[in-house]
Amino acid sequence: MFGHAVYGKEKTTTIVPRKFREENINPKNFLKLKQKIKIKSILILDRTKPRFEKTCVLDHVNRSGFNFFIGTDRISGYPMFPDMSNIYSPIKGFRKIKVHTLGPARFLKGAKGIEVISEFTGLVSPVWHYVGVKVFCKTI
Repeated sequence: MFGHAVYGKEKTTTIVPRKFREENINPKNFLKLKQKIKIKSILILDRTKPRFEKTCVLDHVNRSGFNFFIGTDRISGYPMFPDMSNIYSPIKGFRKIKVHTLGPARFLKGAKGIEVISEFTGLVSPVWHYVGVKVFCKTI
């Protein structure tokens, strides 16, 4: 569905992009998913180094060298430059952290001198936020 595998279970729906590429992950596809499945909020699970338990992301720095907004067409009724200052919603009872997102390939290699790195939340979360979905991110 719009470049994603969608699995449903009663009140929970799991959405997985078929490929981690712009033809799958982009504002138009996320907006279509939001409308089709009626998504109001999303819980993103992201890997971090080091690993943490009971921790949520409240901020990120995109160090991947990539952005899913670049090269995409503007969606009518949505801002050209959206406010990205408060993307994440906290998860009650969880430790809150800021991550540096490297992207899947660079995440596997790691990075020296960066306190906490993540695989992809800094790439995907802004797109969900842009289309009006409340974003939660838990580290795994």
